[in-house]
Amino acid sequence: MQHEKTSGLPCHPDDPANVLPTFQLELKSRIHRGPYQPVFDFYPRTKFGKNDRSFIKSWFSTFKWIEYSPMVDRIFCFSCRVFDTSDGRNSGQIDRTFSHIGFKNWNNATSRLREHQKSKHHINSTESLANYLNSKSIDVVLEESRIKTLEQREKQRLLNRSILHRLIDITICLAKSGKPFRGHQENSTSVSKGLFLDFVDVLKKYDVTLRDHLTNGKKNASYLSNRIQNDLLQSINNVMKRKIALNVCNKSVSVCADETSDVGHYEQMAVIVRYFDDEKNKPVETFIGIQRLTSVDALSIFNNLTTKISEINVTWQSVLAVCFDGASAMSGKINGVQMKVKEVNSKIQYVHCFGHCLNLVLVDSLSNKNRVIFDFFGYIQMIYSFIECSPIRHAVLEKIAEQTNKKLKSLKSLSTTRWACRSEAIEAVDQNFNSLILCLLEIAKNTNLSDVRVKAKGLVHQIKSYHFIFSLTVLKPIMVQIRIVSASLQSPNLDLLTAVQLINGLKNALTKFRSDDNYFTSLYNKVLEVCNEHNIEIPSVKKRKISKKINDSSTQHISTDKKSEMKHFVYFVVLDDLLNGIQERFSQETLTLITAVGHLINFELSKSDITTLSTTFDLSALDIEGEYNILKSLPDFNQGSSTM
Repeated sequence: MQHEKTSGLPCHPDDPANVLPTFQLELKSRIHRGPYQPVFDFYPRTKFGKNDRSFIKSWFSTFKWIEYSPMVDRIFCFSCRVFDTSDGRNSGQIDRTFSHIGFKNWNNATSRLREHQKSKHHINSTESLANYLNSKSIDVVLEESRIKTLEQREKQRLLNRSILHRLIDITICLAKSGKPFRGHQENSTSVSKGLFLDFVDVLKKYDVTLRDHLTNGKKNASYLSNRIQNDLLQSINNVMKRKIALNVCNKSVSVCADETSDVGHYEQMAVIVRYFDDEKNKPVETFIGIQRLTSVDALSIFNNLTTKISEINVTWQSVLAVCFDGASAMSGKINGVQMKVKEVNSKIQYVHCFGHCLNLVLVDSLSNKNRVIFDFFGYIQMIYSFIECSPIRHAVLEKIAEQTNKKLKSLKSLSTTRWACRSEAIEAVDQNFNSLILCLLEIAKNTNLSDVRVKAKGLVHQIKSYHFIFSLTVLKPIMVQIRIVSASLQSPNLDLLTAVQLINGLKNALTKFRSDDNYFTSLYNKVLEVCNEHNIEIPSVKKRKISKKINDSSTQHISTDKKSEMKHFVYFVVLDDLLNGIQERFSQETLTLITAVGHLINFELSKSDITTLSTTFDLSALDIEGEYNILKSLPDFNQGSSTM
């Protein structure tokens, strides 16, 4: 920087107004000579208001770092002038007055010099000068300063990482439990800050690191904002997807998808992949996310499904099978999603969700075409609604159960989608039967509301009816069998072979119920016992007119007693509808392949099984049969095992 010359004295080479030497040896010599401090009897005076002021030579003793320029009548800081940009520590903090421009305000000189002496820039420059004078080259000083800066940064980075570890653990805990993170007010005095901040407050009581960070750290870097929280959630999601992508890399997978609307009336599709986990040595199912659907036509669902599986680097070429529900958009053989999938990879097998199939069987079989059973479920729901909608009525039921030493089983509502849950509703009414009657009678007797009295008496009349007792007795064992199979079909560890065996087992159980006359007789005797216990009259046989049509007369059944009538027109109808529904709903094309694979594993392979395997997997039928016969003939191989 050029300074205007204000003195007639000759210019000294060390005058601070001069530019420092650029040659390294000359610069080193200049630094070792120290600050230029010329002592004169008089210094140039400058007018400040009415007073004349000048530099005072005693300042050389008070502030040993200053140097005076006779050429421009200004003072400079020797260390700051020499080391003004020596390292990054002074970045943004350089006081150019003492390092470049020069100071001349003699009126406020003392206070201004003291202020500069305490500045961070001056302290750093003085430290650099001291290091240099201790026989350390500028390169060494810069390197040490750089290392020190890096160590400080690394220390801060590790501290930040430890803080984030704690916040990530809190985030994972809340996310796993599905709890909301934020509250309505997040100030320090609020009682509804949300679980995320509440967890942080609890943890910092016992965690010194977190407490120090929140107390002494930068307020704009606490990492507690909703944006940081969402970034953590997204990062966790990305890490999980990368791990899933590694697990399914170069493996065949199955894709399961189902869509439904949420409470916000948005259509959401959940996607799951099933693959063999090498570490666990078994097939596993992994949820990969929810995809919002703006349209529910087959093409839109297919495109969204493709996008979702691509997030874990899965293509349709590596997919073995897809599992959807029976909606036409999903299962349609012409324009459904299963057809869109097969257009990309014709080898993909479509499996209709077995649990959904069984649910549809129940929906079809227990519909209003069987009026006795249809009305029975209506009464079951009315009992639940009447008792459980009022805490007072529920308390009456509890009191009566306690007085009669009966264990009360909670009443269940009939689910509109999970029909297998109706088994629990039937069991609850059956176990609480006597208590329910006494409860309804007491409510009808003591209530002051006419509509409540009428409903209670009406329910008693329906419960204490022959048709209700019959339906309750015969449906209970049937629904128990269905509930057990339905629950097993929802197991994440279930394989297709076992699922097929469960369905076949259910068919066999229902067939046995229908063919075993002694079993029905035992059920009917229970019906008569309950009717006799409660003085319920057995209705007479309904007279039926014989059809005069030739085709109908051969299949008509004329009952001579109530037992025969209920057996043929209620009991058999329920079982036949269930069996026909199972036969229709579970006659999927994929079942043929599943059965063939099962026979292969159990060494029960037939010619038709070999044909199925050959066609599906493009293998030679002769090769399959030859390898099968060789493996089957091995002396040390146990036939029937499922270890291959």
